[in-house]
Amino acid sequence: MKRLFLTFTMTMICIGVIMAQEQDTVGKEVVKSRDFRMFGEEWHYEKYEDKTWSLTTEGGAIDMEGKKKRRHERSLNLDLGINTWLENDAAPQVKPWGSWMVGINYQHQYKLGKNFSLNPAIGVNWFNFKFEDRNLIAQRGADGILFEQFEDGEGTKSKITSSYVNLSFIPTFHTANGKFRFGVGPYAGYRLGGRGKFVFEDESGSRNKTFDRNNMFANNYRYGARLALGVGGTDFFFNYDLNEYFQKDKGPRVNAISFGIIL
Repeated sequence: MKRLFLTFTMTMICIGVIMAQEQDTVGKEVVKSRDFRMFGEEWHYEKYEDKTWSLTTEGGAIDMEGKKKRRHERSLNLDLGINTWLENDAAPQVKPWGSWMVGINYQHQYKLGKNFSLNPAIGVNWFNFKFEDRNLIAQRGADGILFEQFEDGEGTKSKITSSYVNLSFIPTFHTANGKFRFGVGPYAGYRLGGRGKFVFEDESGSRNKTFDRNNMFANNYRYGARLALGVGGTDFFFNYDLNEYFQKDKGPRVNAISFGIIL
């Protein structure tokens, strides 16, 4: 008796859902439809002009409806790429491989039509500038950053790092189906921290690390332009700092750039 009652209840619920679903889709213009087989069932998919959709099995045993897409969407994105700087003769050369730029961004997307959206975001990024000359050690002096040759062993890694909290605002143009996206806009950041790191082997072959945990005269502020390009399911970024990386008269005159992929 109990099993019979449960079967009757589930049947009535399914009938109610199907009837409500049929009422919701009546009169809607179908812009796309497709039939396919999955899990041993025949499925029918329909997309309507108001961007809702329905998915029904053969005989209507299961009937689902999609909601209209919101004009406001949120996402958490990861920037993963390489950073370097545009240098002058006084600046050490940066080694691209190992000079990673990592960023985490919380982004809002405001759709203002089929082909345009505004994408403000807040996030944090980490710069790593790894030097080509592994025996070149960066040190914080009284009047600025110093780059000197290390003579008490053999250097294996030398770099300086910094981190920033950033705000960006990227107007973006895209195709109606979203397969191609192009955006460019400004960003600004405030420095959170920075340090120097040097790794070397001494005469006995032991590996040693030294850290300069003070800020290496990186600018407290940064601002620049960001380009974002998307094709299919892949997105790329390119950032260019319009202001110099080091504080005025505290280091070589260089502008930081970074590029990579958005995950």
